[in-house]
Amino acid sequence: MSIHFGRGDTVYLAKQFGPNWFTTVMGIGIVAALTYSSPFRFSSQHAIGIAIFFGLNTLFIVAITLWTSRWILFPNEALEDFRHPERALFYGALAMGVNVVGNDWFVIGSHVFQPSLVIDVSKTVWVVGAILSVLTAVVVPYLLFTEHQVTTKDTLASWLIPVVPPIVAAATGSNLIPYWGGAQVQFCITAVILAMFGMTFFLFIMVSTLFYARLVYHRRLGGAVVPSLWVEIGPIGMSMATLATLPTQTRAILPQYSHLLEGLATVTSMALWGVGIWWIVIAAMHTMFHLRKRGNGIPFNMGWWSYVFPIGSFTSGTYALGHLLRYDFFVIAGFVQLLILWGCFAIVLARTIGGVLDGSLIQWKEPAGAFLQNEHEEHTDLHHARG
Repeated sequence: MSIHFGRGDTVYLAKQFGPNWFTTVMGIGIVAALTYSSPFRFSSQHAIGIAIFFGLNTLFIVAITLWTSRWILFPNEALEDFRHPERALFYGALAMGVNVVGNDWFVIGSHVFQPSLVIDVSKTVWVVGAILSVLTAVVVPYLLFTEHQVTTKDTLASWLIPVVPPIVAAATGSNLIPYWGGAQVQFCITAVILAMFGMTFFLFIMVSTLFYARLVYHRRLGGAVVPSLWVEIGPIGMSMATLATLPTQTRAILPQYSHLLEGLATVTSMALWGVGIWWIVIAAMHTMFHLRKRGNGIPFNMGWWSYVFPIGSFTSGTYALGHLLRYDFFVIAGFVQLLILWGCFAIVLARTIGGVLDGSLIQWKEPAGAFLQNEHEEHTDLHHARG
């Protein structure tokens, strides 16, 4: 199916492009990295990972271009996102999307391009992603506290989206610690990573408590928002990934704490793995309930990407735990999770592409007469200006 549109339609496309579309970048990026780096080896995993990696970078460039164009051409509409308690959440998706792209350059790009160049790209993107992550974790909750009008019934796991980015930056940045020059710089980066980990981890506990209370005291979630339940396992997986990676990446600068960090990572990560499995079962039960006659269905929307990135995050935590402990249990568990991830990814990607093509997710054409009306208003404004 081919789609033809002119300049006015391209502008209209940018006008609609909100930060929620970066959930596609997050999902595709984590699938690429986990496929390429799977410790359970299988045929063509590297070829598949590299192919998705190139697709990811193309998508990311398009997404950044449209998002930037929206701010330049329609600043009022872009600012309006921050005034809306739901749309504002997805600036966390932008920050996480940047972090995921940088991590994919490190995991996959280093095997495709010159390693020294790739490391520089990864570090630069990581710094940008870390800054965006901290900003979203501060700005969006502040707006929720001071500007947005919400009730306890509005509490969803999607409230985690703006506070999760720092721990994603921590997990992806842990791999880069040995590449930051001298011991002093590496220590500073490690301190920043641990600070970002703490920032999200405790915010995750607080938001999860609010969401648990909402599940207990209010009517069950409707089918349209059930996918958001899966967001909960995202920070759990990234916490595991951060804790399990730090002991191996900081041995050169913190040798005296090596065994302590390894023991802490082992116990804490395995405990978090159990919490993650519990939440996966709860989320799966909710999903199955709404797919049965008693439920009200799960209509497709961009929230379905919550079936991809959070599951990928938990899988990355399982990978990291397996790498730390060197036991086949977590290698096999990680591969099972990867298969589940691919099943979800295939369905959500196909539905997203279909929704884009048929216009149910994004309008390719501005409504009839609207663009002419805009041009008329521009000419009227110009006439008055000249008058």
